[in-house]
Amino acid sequence: MGFSITSAVMGGIIIICYSIVIANARRYYRYYAYYYGRQYDTKMAISAIILVLGIAEFVIGIWAAVCCCMMNACTCCAPQQVC
Repeated sequence: MGFSITSAVMGGIIIICYSIVIANARRYYRYYAYYYGRQYDTKMAISAIILVLGIAEFVIGIWAAVCCCMMNACTCCAPQQVC
């Protein structure tokens, strides 16, 4: 469960970082497109793919943590049973 939570946190960090990269690159589109040409399109495509994978990592990490908790691996979610 700890690895799932860590994965979700890393996915969130990736989402934040690459969202900032894409937002800043869109602001200077004419500059980058004029001086770098096709390299700009490649950088933006890779950034978009990594952003999508970060979103997937975040969702899967949260989902895996919930599944681990519901399997009663820990007693945080299940009601306490009295014997």
